[in-house]
Amino acid sequence: MNKNLLTLLLTLTIFTIVADAQSHNKKFGLEINGGIREYHGDLGSATYFKVSPDYQAVGGALGMYLNPSFDFNLYGAAGDLGFYKTSYDTVRAVTYRQGFRSRISEVMLGVTYKFNNGYILPEDAMFKPYIRAGWGGMQSISKFTEGSVPDGYTQSRTWFASHWNAGLGAKIRLTDALDFVISEQVNYTFDDNYDAAPYAIAGARLNSAQEGNKPLHDMYLYHNIGFVFNFGNNGNVGYRITDSDDDGISDDFDICPNTPEGYAVDTVGCPYDADKDGIVDEEDKCPNTPGIAAFDGCPDTDGDGIPDSEDKCPKKAGSKEGEGCPDSDGDGLYDHIDKCPYSAGPKDNDGCPKDDKDGDGIADADDKCPDVPGIAAFNGCPDSDKDGIQDSEDKCPLKAGTKEGEGCPDSDGDGVYDHLDVCPATPGVVANKGCPEIKQEVQDEIKLAAKGIYFESGKDIIKSESFKNLNRLAEIMIEYKEANVIIEGHTDSQGADGANLTLSQKRADAVKRYIASKGVSESKMTAVGYGETKPIADNESADGRALNRRVDFKLVY
Repeated sequence: MNKNLLTLLLTLTIFTIVADAQSHNKKFGLEINGGIREYHGDLGSATYFKVSPDYQAVGGALGMYLNPSFDFNLYGAAGDLGFYKTSYDTVRAVTYRQGFRSRISEVMLGVTYKFNNGYILPEDAMFKPYIRAGWGGMQSISKFTEGSVPDGYTQSRTWFASHWNAGLGAKIRLTDALDFVISEQVNYTFDDNYDAAPYAIAGARLNSAQEGNKPLHDMYLYHNIGFVFNFGNNGNVGYRITDSDDDGISDDFDICPNTPEGYAVDTVGCPYDADKDGIVDEEDKCPNTPGIAAFDGCPDTDGDGIPDSEDKCPKKAGSKEGEGCPDSDGDGLYDHIDKCPYSAGPKDNDGCPKDDKDGDGIADADDKCPDVPGIAAFNGCPDSDKDGIQDSEDKCPLKAGTKEGEGCPDSDGDGVYDHLDVCPATPGVVANKGCPEIKQEVQDEIKLAAKGIYFESGKDIIKSESFKNLNRLAEIMIEYKEANVIIEGHTDSQGADGANLTLSQKRADAVKRYIASKGVSESKMTAVGYGETKPIADNESADGRALNRRVDFKLVY
């Protein structure tokens, strides 16, 4: 088989070298390939070189161009497929060998989707990935071996069945007429008798209570490489790419067919304009910031005729003399060099009144906060929220409050001022730091769910029957989002104290990780292991020890 494959490939290469080729006009493709087949089925799996030997095959295809995205194909392959395994019967002390080798030929009609279709990759790309699927039939001539070693028996069978195939691959352009191709195909046959073990895997045939007694079938992979010879001139019949501006987008799909040479374009052939300001990136000096044409795409935020990059005050309209800044207080100093731009002062004091640096109308000698504008009621210190409490004594300086609340309001009206309220927007109770009271039925539900958390013996691996209870605990945490949780791990007294302490910590950590995976922040949870130090029952009895092996779950504020 290797000799035949080499002869075919050599013949194709010689023929291609002398061919007159124009790649975008070649309507047909003739493929020849060779490679290996790997079995996966009832007897086991040899896929991806798991089991030796691999079996060889050769194949071919005839493709016809339909449009930039799709080709029609007639394709197939012929070669061997096999798999052998041995097992030992410990009762009879006999080694059994089971397996098959089959000569399988298949032929299919299919469709190929090409990624070099002008939308994803250029049609004339050198690297041309594709996916392919088809339907057809297969013939198998099989020899089956089964029985004890070395006295096993062999039988033969010829079989026909319908067949489908799917695969992916890539062509690499060598010349306009010749592509190198590498692909992998999955072959699935609607009868798996070629391995003499139909539906042999336990559970492969469903019972009558499970969806109509459906069978499973075997499959095999075909890894291959080869060459494709492209031929046939489309003339005026086929599709030919016209790209007037040579931007990689055919005129049929190019909304901007006159793009200047070298401009990067989007999927419809128009030059990129990342900031959507109407100025294409190649002509835009500020391509990521919306601007105006007068400044080559750069912005003038305050509209004073000075681009932001040269404007010392880009958000306040100014003058060229002031480098884009105004003189807001009219003291002869432009705002960007005036330390008190809204209070007129002499130049030798940087534009500030000599006796009032912060410009709040209170002389520095009388101003307890001379560097921050304030009010006379607080000797020049500020009251930002205007609640009658100066900022230095206000626990909530940006929210108007009361003296009783140290400058804070009680936003939710629950009697707990905002700076002490863990849930300032939700009415609660004082005992819960302003958060809602946890209802008794919720506390009971937490205790019940916590009792249903189980681990593998001596390990921190959570058993699957615990997941329903853990999911409910996570839901409660999300419902009481302001609350924190303490997860306590406990053990019975059996075993070494240190080992019990370590195990209890690991189990508490495991519960924490699981609940975090359900959307609860780890910062809201504390996991603590207590080992055997906090029993709730007598460790002398099995029932007592079972009660002591537990995880406690406590919500706190």
